[in-house]
Amino acid sequence: MNILKFFLTIILAAFLISSCNSSKEKIILKYNLVTPQNNIYVITQKDVSENEIKNNIYEKVSFHSNKPIRIERCDKNGKLTDDLFVSAITAFEYSKDGNVKFVKYFDKNLNPSPDKKFGFASIEYVYDELNRVRMEIYRDKNFKLLQVPIDNSGNFAKVDFLSPILVYEYFDFQIKIKALDQNFNLLKEVVGEKPCIPFVDCGE
Repeated sequence: MNILKFFLTIILAAFLISSCNSSKEKIILKYNLVTPQNNIYVITQKDVSENEIKNNIYEKVSFHSNKPIRIERCDKNGKLTDDLFVSAITAFEYSKDGNVKFVKYFDKNLNPSPDKKFGFASIEYVYDELNRVRMEIYRDKNFKLLQVPIDNSGNFAKVDFLSPILVYEYFDFQIKIKALDQNFNLLKEVVGEKPCIPFVDCGE
């Protein structure tokens, strides 16, 4: 009886190990060759082999369960670079529903990296029941909401700025877009089209 229990235990353990291993999904890597151009970088060749990235500027995209989890931008020496008009690393975090919840930016030293123009280092996406982006929330390198710039008179400073919060209201034939400040006060409201966001609601 003890021998039977022993063998059953071994078979059960082997099954569990096998089940755990089969549930682990591998990280898939893809490489794209890129070229700096007009203050952006342009993908010139997609899905190249690892051999083709040598001596080229490229991005390495890590996928898990067919979803991108990290984009790393590298120079011709294969080192992370912040010289492509965008942070060295873009990281994606997902909700239980499989939607992108956070996009976070890091420099080549793995520190939060604010956008050079608007200062955001992460974006949070909130969805409605139809999995449409309902809200975008922009935060700084300390994970605090962006602040609307105010001049000494208490008015909006005459500089370009990004609203900390954008809210999208969907109607039959139009979308209402509301820009809110860090205290959720309405700054502006327009009717128009929502820009499509790569990896969030318009593919790659």
